[in-house]
Amino acid sequence: MVGNAKNASVSFGYRIQAVINVGSVWGDEETKLLKIQIQNPTLVSVPDGNVGTTGGMESPFYARWNLGRIREIYFAPSDTVPARNMKKGIAALFQYQLLDGTYTEEDPSGRCEAKYISHSSTRYHKSKGNCQYDDKRLERSEYALRSSLKTSRNTDFTVSTEGALQKVMSQDYVKYLLNAHDQLGAYYESIMVLNVHGSAQKATTAEGSSIETIVKQLALEGETLLTQEFETPCKDSHCESIISLFKRYKASLANENVGKQASATALVDMVEVARHAKKEDLLRLLKAKSSNEIKGQLLDLLAAVQTVDSHEAAKTEFLDGSDDDKMFLGERYLQALAVGTRPRKQIIEDLLQLAQNEHRNVKFFDSLIQSLAAVTRRYAQQQGNSYETGIVKKVTALLQERLKECANDFCKLKYIRGLQNLRCPGTVDDLLELAQGSSKAVGVAAMKALRSFSVYLWNDEFRARFEDIFFQVSKRYDSSARTLALDILLDLKPDREELTHLMQFLKSSDKAYEVKQYLLQKLRMIADQCSEFGTMLKSIIESDPVLNNYHVLVPRGLSTALSRKFSTAPSFNASLTSLQEMSGGVLKRGIVDLTLDVHDEKTSLFTLGLYAGGMSSFVSTNDADANENPDEEEDTTAGMELSVQGIAMRPLEFFNGKGELMGHVWSGTASEPTPAYQGITLLQDNEERFPSHNGVTLALSATGAVSIDLNGQVTMSLWGRNAQSKVEQNCGISMTGRLSFDTSFSAVDVRFSVEHEPQLHLTSALDFSGDPALCMQLVQPKSSLKQRFVRTIKLVGTEHRASRKTTKTVNLNGLTHVLNRKNNEMCNLISKS
Repeated sequence: MVGNAKNASVSFGYRIQAVINVGSVWGDEETKLLKIQIQNPTLVSVPDGNVGTTGGMESPFYARWNLGRIREIYFAPSDTVPARNMKKGIAALFQYQLLDGTYTEEDPSGRCEAKYISHSSTRYHKSKGNCQYDDKRLERSEYALRSSLKTSRNTDFTVSTEGALQKVMSQDYVKYLLNAHDQLGAYYESIMVLNVHGSAQKATTAEGSSIETIVKQLALEGETLLTQEFETPCKDSHCESIISLFKRYKASLANENVGKQASATALVDMVEVARHAKKEDLLRLLKAKSSNEIKGQLLDLLAAVQTVDSHEAAKTEFLDGSDDDKMFLGERYLQALAVGTRPRKQIIEDLLQLAQNEHRNVKFFDSLIQSLAAVTRRYAQQQGNSYETGIVKKVTALLQERLKECANDFCKLKYIRGLQNLRCPGTVDDLLELAQGSSKAVGVAAMKALRSFSVYLWNDEFRARFEDIFFQVSKRYDSSARTLALDILLDLKPDREELTHLMQFLKSSDKAYEVKQYLLQKLRMIADQCSEFGTMLKSIIESDPVLNNYHVLVPRGLSTALSRKFSTAPSFNASLTSLQEMSGGVLKRGIVDLTLDVHDEKTSLFTLGLYAGGMSSFVSTNDADANENPDEEEDTTAGMELSVQGIAMRPLEFFNGKGELMGHVWSGTASEPTPAYQGITLLQDNEERFPSHNGVTLALSATGAVSIDLNGQVTMSLWGRNAQSKVEQNCGISMTGRLSFDTSFSAVDVRFSVEHEPQLHLTSALDFSGDPALCMQLVQPKSSLKQRFVRTIKLVGTEHRASRKTTKTVNLNGLTHVLNRKNNEMCNLISKS
């Protein structure tokens, strides 16, 4: 039976009934050769009652039984693999022990630990666990994007007072669930019951001096009880080509559907078929005239597929490098490839070869470096690989060597981002040296890279160096480098002594009040998330009279740090983290991070970062401390930094220099909504196999995709001395799970999916006609979530598929996230002006 993991009340599946003739044809008390034959099998679907046929089951098979174990099983050469697997399930029912204890057994479930408990002299219970089998598992490294399997395997035996087997009931129960959405999943249940009917009759014995002799005389083939895997041939029209599938989903991939669930669902449904497609068919898709408008989405698909054929097909779009449009498409492919889930050594080697020579297109080459680093990191994380793997070491060496050769900051920033995406522990010392001994821009970039590494890398020596940056012990540091160092120190979960040391900064004479405000905001945010931390923080404040006063705990500054729930059941558990570091009344560094939350694990889905420098001169302020270091003239710059599923993309620079800024202001080119990022990338990409006790092997998979459309606009009035900005992030999320299996007489398929189109609008208004006032609004428009559950079964010998489908739509209200009281006051002030 199969069904919805959260609603198992409706039976759906099939039932087989048959007479099993079993006889000992050779042997003694310790070792026997059992002859087993299935007679009169009947196959019926549940609950429809359709009658199917089971062919190839009637031929006899043999099992070598030794002291309660089935050591080997023998088949006629004509038996097919599915028939043999089912017969192995039946033979395994005769494998049991009468003494309590834990034994290692092999059967169709794998090599398992079998624990026997006797309930009486005639009733025994067996439970199986720690089964070892080739599950062919492929999964994401992030826990939130994986799937989980919950299993139960039990068998009950009843024997006569003489020890003869009377009844066997074996049960397998499996739940397959998506970690990202614990309401979504399927179950599988198989019950095998063997009852003794009639009285025992004498079996015809086989002539031979040994079992081997008998097996040779009967021309049988020997196997273990472990099941064999077999490929199901395509049936009817259910094995579509990528060409026909593309025709069906072409409209869903249209430009207007990027950022919506339709395009995400199209990628989910197409990627599996495309992974089996040849280069020639994939090229047909790209070269078709009807593909011109959706070529970017097709390159997203090829990047998700991540086979050698798909890579070779995609390269035809940008290999010659002679056309800027081709370079744009090539960059889109590389950005999607960076988020890919199944890296191949051949693709890394090809990217490495491309990276040997600097490309004339600066943006393309930057994305090439980021993609190479990101794909290499995922490859290093695969089972059997590490950062010591040959190709990984080559990529690491290239990035480090190029970084040392750089003659300017622009070059260094590119390779630092590469090291951020690679996250090789061997590069940490290089990054720390850059963070402590380079220019502002390089130092901040190095700190951003270090912030992306696992906190488990940082020991006391590293902690001391991060404290040096935050407290400015050895030299002055840029405020962004300091706040990033603070983020790492807080990620290390400081104890009471360490936290007390950090909080001494609030009492210091340091005039960087925005950094003080940032520290306070972060402490409050963490306290809201963790009650133990909040208790410790309160205790430290109350125990220090100097610290516990209004002057220290309410510094000036507009910097904010907050975390808010983005969605909960029945949708995904997700949260928003917003960090805004201000300087001189304007934004210096800000991020909005959308994370998927599963238990205590957080996985970043998308991070939008904004940065600006040298803007304080446009803002009227009386703060003497607005400029951290008046001796340094800071370049006027602004831009956007994007991170997709933890992979840093090439930043989008709005302007660099006051002349360029004024050009945007006077021409109004920044006032129109401008696309910043568009793409469809895989979220989940999990596969595994589960062998059941009856000889059936379940195919389990979970595939998810997110389609993102990000655009923004900025308006500025130097006459009115105010500015407004708006960033719209539109997402389409589609997640699909599947539980299926094929035998020679049936095909069972269960699919469950969830589709959602969450949106997020971040608006800000800045009034700098007097004292700077900044109003920010984080708006989440209303949306709907659709859940679908479909199960089908097709029996050989029946004309129609039995199918059940349920669909549920949930409407989710929109809301505006509460930021903080200071922001509310600023918004009220601006609205009145």
